[in-house]
Amino acid sequence: MIEVRFTAYEYNSNDSFTNSVYEMKGSEESGWQILRNSSPYLELGKGYRLLKTELCGICSTDLDRRFLPFPLPQIIGHEVVASDYLTGKKYVLEINDTVVSRGEEGDSFCKVGIPTHSPTRMVLGIDRLPGGFGPYILAPKGNLVETKQLEDMEAVLLEPFAASLHGVEVSLNRAEAGIKKIAVLGARRLGSLVIAALDLYRKRNKLNYEIVSFIRHQNLADLSLRMGADRILYFSNLGEGEVKEGLLFDRDLGTPTKASWSDYKQAFDLTFDTTGSVSGLETSMYLTQKEIHRKTTNGQASLGIAHLTELVVDEISITNLRSDFLNLVWGIETSSLAWVFISSQVSLNEDETKLLNDLDKKDQIRIFTGSIEEGIKFLGSQEFSGALPRFDFAIVDSSSELDLVIRPNVKEEKSLVRPRGFILIPKSAESGSNLFLDWIMSGGILSTSRCGDFVRTREYLASEPGFLKSVSENLINKEFDSRSIPEAYTDARKPENIKVIVRHKAS
Repeated sequence: MIEVRFTAYEYNSNDSFTNSVYEMKGSEESGWQILRNSSPYLELGKGYRLLKTELCGICSTDLDRRFLPFPLPQIIGHEVVASDYLTGKKYVLEINDTVVSRGEEGDSFCKVGIPTHSPTRMVLGIDRLPGGFGPYILAPKGNLVETKQLEDMEAVLLEPFAASLHGVEVSLNRAEAGIKKIAVLGARRLGSLVIAALDLYRKRNKLNYEIVSFIRHQNLADLSLRMGADRILYFSNLGEGEVKEGLLFDRDLGTPTKASWSDYKQAFDLTFDTTGSVSGLETSMYLTQKEIHRKTTNGQASLGIAHLTELVVDEISITNLRSDFLNLVWGIETSSLAWVFISSQVSLNEDETKLLNDLDKKDQIRIFTGSIEEGIKFLGSQEFSGALPRFDFAIVDSSSELDLVIRPNVKEEKSLVRPRGFILIPKSAESGSNLFLDWIMSGGILSTSRCGDFVRTREYLASEPGFLKSVSENLINKEFDSRSIPEAYTDARKPENIKVIVRHKAS
């Protein structure tokens, strides 16, 4: 049996840190017991390896952790580089703790190719499993990814860069032929990595779209250019009220020129919202009528929709009820039959009714019509034959029911629609009732994504030597000792700091 005892900073719901004493007892073969201040905290089965934390980055999710629907206090931090305390070998850690990553038999979510969405999962540094702000962590053995060619400062960015590249691929794989101009809102921590991922994807696939970074701090202009943006638009009150005049920084021009906000209304094919702000969604809607890809997980409502963070966590998308909606399916091994939930409050028009009936007759879909509560009961009945206990698509026409589809029961992290599924808005959605639904009804799509594939991203980067090193040199501007985690956390919120990391020098 292995035993370690340490003191670590825990994050609390009042946005403060306190010290607690943790003990981890057990082995990879037999399982583990975690004690917190001498009381039982968590029991883990076999398949977890004890690792020594080396580095941990601080991201926007950490800074907004108190808004997320997971219990606190907790040792947070999920952008982790850790080492095997016996061999010294270094790893970056996939953050989703699933049955597959522990070497157990996969559940129904694993069998359709989405193990990271298994409802039994825990998440390193976010949901129960102690994270990288502590000197030791327990990680599923299947989540250990060797750093290989990556230096420490590159490796600590692999988690957020993999998530960024995943988001880029989700949107561009669907519509890359028609993408000419892409906007990135919130070009700081995650936004800068999205810009870098867009640039790398563009180079690897020999594409020629333009990357435009929107900022409200002028000092970030040079960073966006170094990350790969072609143009930077600076508006000092971006997202804070009426925006009028700003500055345009062009890669090919040495001197910034005046820019007018009105010139960029619906000027983009795709906008990435990485702002972490409540206003990010509305600002994105102004810039594009086509697609918004949301990476923000701030736990806060926007435009009358409460569960936008949960939408991102489940990688669910929202668009209008269109004739080709079955072609939107991505990132899952599907059967030939899709299940569609239709709210009983929806009034479909003649064309929409014919579309769905025709697909039903062709055995491409099966339809259930009823209330949200009746839909939940139907999923547990013998009449439902889907691979997952979820609908593939849900059709609703109000923001209140949209929220209920995402989280029918706020006490359960469970949606009516499966992960990577779609919520479809029909024409019966009342015009003017909700700004976001009006945008959807005009043809927009809100797509989302969460974690990326570490191994695939590392191999992707291997073909571009020095790429992530250059990114890290431009992005990471402050390092703190783990004994100063509260100070590091406070500093990470300051506008002048882009990426702050914590180093564990002794345990």
